[in-house]
Amino acid sequence: MYENKYVPVDNALAEWEDKKSILVRWEGLNPYTLNRWISEMRNHKQFRDYVINPTHKLVFINLEGFEEFLRWKQKGAVK
Repeated sequence: MYENKYVPVDNALAEWEDKKSILVRWEGLNPYTLNRWISEMRNHKQFRDYVINPTHKLVFINLEGFEEFLRWKQKGAVK
């Protein structure tokens, strides 16, 4: 079985992360909510390019796009 492992590069910022890395980066976010949000991003024209699935099991999320999505959700919740 292939296991993807993020290896940081000196002086480089990650642009894309897998779900495990997102859950580490955003403490308090649980897998169920992340999966719902990824699905919501895929179904929204503004955010679908921030989620890529090179295989049926592997997903990468663009960090800037994910933060933009969260800010968009926040604006909708604050109305």
